[in-house]
Amino acid sequence: MNIQEYRDRIPEMRERASERIEEWREELPEPEVIETVAGAALMGVGAVAAVVTLLADSRRSWWWFLPAVLLTGGAALLIAGGLQRREERIGLAEESVRAELARLDPIARAKVMKDIAEEQLSIFARRGAEAETQA
Repeated sequence: MNIQEYRDRIPEMRERASERIEEWREELPEPEVIETVAGAALMGVGAVAAVVTLLADSRRSWWWFLPAVLLTGGAALLIAGGLQRREERIGLAEESVRAELARLDPIARAKVMKDIAEEQLSIFARRGAEAETQA
């Protein structure tokens, strides 16, 4: 092949490459899954490092620095992933409830919202009364 044939094939190769990149991006897991897996892996490595440090019978406190950092980082990633999933579930539930309320007529919607508010207030009042009796 001469140089002109290669130049003529460049647009085709670019398109194929961008298609492959898009396929690869679609196959990647969700960011919260990656966070959870990374957090679990860090905690596992931290636990192994702690066991190795314990078996080495090390009395030096700086030897415990690496296991502590790994365990803390892993826990932080697991918590962040869990909170992100929780926020997503809350958002989906809110959308669903708002959609159901929008289907009702205004009077029925007001009654449902009033009943929910009263129920929630009674829960808070009960918790407050329980806290006062425990104190």
